[in-house]
Amino acid sequence: MFRILIGFCIVGISLAGTVSQSGVPMPDGRIVGGRDADITSFPHQISMRFRGNHRCGGSIIAPNIIVSAAHCVNTLTGVANLTIIAGTTQTIWPTGQELPVREIIIHEKYKSLYQDYDAAILVLDGEFEYNEAVQPIGLASERPEDGTPVTVTGWGTTSEGGVISNILQQVEVNVVDNVKCKSAYSIALTSRMLCAGVDGGGKDACQGDSGGPLIYNNELVGIVSWGTGCAREKYPGVYAAVPVLRQWIIETRASKANVGSIDFL
Repeated sequence: MFRILIGFCIVGISLAGTVSQSGVPMPDGRIVGGRDADITSFPHQISMRFRGNHRCGGSIIAPNIIVSAAHCVNTLTGVANLTIIAGTTQTIWPTGQELPVREIIIHEKYKSLYQDYDAAILVLDGEFEYNEAVQPIGLASERPEDGTPVTVTGWGTTSEGGVISNILQQVEVNVVDNVKCKSAYSIALTSRMLCAGVDGGGKDACQGDSGGPLIYNNELVGIVSWGTGCAREKYPGVYAAVPVLRQWIIETRASKANVGSIDFL
């Protein structure tokens, strides 16, 4: 399923989730097969909230800039009732810092049919104060090799069709080369995407993890995007490939970050 959970109430409504029989991806996203995590281990992770409820994940890349998935925000008519919470391990009863979203910038080449260029920048009204639970993450410049262990985090559901987790979850998966991944997603996969999973299934992102981080060497290498179901055998999760989208993210961030807030690439 596609990796989006629109979280009205705790169960939410999955708007993007499966890949249809025609091969067209449909959004969904959550952590399956993972374990509890603490926000201080992943201080870049945020909870995107709509009307107070968890909607998607995302990553801090500057004090007032969040990177997430385009499919998390492309159906919104504006920024009303959209906020970002940072520095919280829990999402149902969150703590931490909360700021409203001032502007949404979706990649100009984003195509919702196949979720190509599935990236968006959210500009905040204010800045997060950095501490041990709130920190930016750098952007990976190279795609990891096939089989490389990577980590995905989020508050998404812990089983396909389940409910979101209150405690941040983490799971380790392995990069799947796009040539191999095409056996699962032949017509939908593009060079702007990166696949990750494990042999036999059982570990994956899922509903509610959409927009959240896939990390390698403490850098953002992917953005949770879509896949068939969650943790299914032979169907890796699919992520927007940050190394490919990196220049767009950097240029957009530079144009929107507050003066003095850009301190890394």
